[in-house]
Amino acid sequence: MHGGAFMIGGPDTHRGICASLAKRGVLEVCALDYRLAPEHPYPAARDDVVAAYQALLAAGYRAEQIAIGGDSAGGNLSLVGCLRIIELGLPAPAALVCFSPATDFTGEQMHEPHAGDPLIHPSWIEQAADLYCPADLPRNDPGMSPVFADLSQLPPTLIQVGEDELLLNDSLRLAERAKAAGVNVRLERYPGLWHVFQAHVGMLRTADYAIARVAAFLRERGL
Repeated sequence: MHGGAFMIGGPDTHRGICASLAKRGVLEVCALDYRLAPEHPYPAARDDVVAAYQALLAAGYRAEQIAIGGDSAGGNLSLVGCLRIIELGLPAPAALVCFSPATDFTGEQMHEPHAGDPLIHPSWIEQAADLYCPADLPRNDPGMSPVFADLSQLPPTLIQVGEDELLLNDSLRLAERAKAAGVNVRLERYPGLWHVFQAHVGMLRTADYAIARVAAFLRERGL
């Protein structure tokens, strides 16, 4: 699932990541063009994730052949989409991969003091929350802020995060809570790097390494 603060982006903006992962992992990659806020606030995008998963199952793919993943807002949607899939009684995917996921809209989680992230600013996160989150739902609703959800049924999960990014604590708290819930979770922290540095695959050696780590993780899951 592509990032973009729930408001921008699409399969074209993330073609590099998808192509690199497909090549390195010898995988088929489905890039979802989900509905965007503000025209389509929560839960539209989450429901699109579930619908896409159901379409793959209907097309003959088995759950154990599918991993769900995304970056930033797409990491959030991967998490809440997977949780909704489980809630509906559908078979869980084989794995979950999150790059710098947004996991808490309450604003209490952001890295303090603010990291020197060159890509995102705290005001952008609040703006995205205002446009994506319905006014009649609390910001800690687990459908929007998965760090507050019951994570115990999640499949094996890989989280990658840069240590110099504003949303570092989103990943740290998610990993901590998932581990406490019994999830097979792997957290990879990359010193000196920024929000979704994996987008620089092909230009940044650490991004190439991170994508290779994802491919290896998925192979371990039988994908």
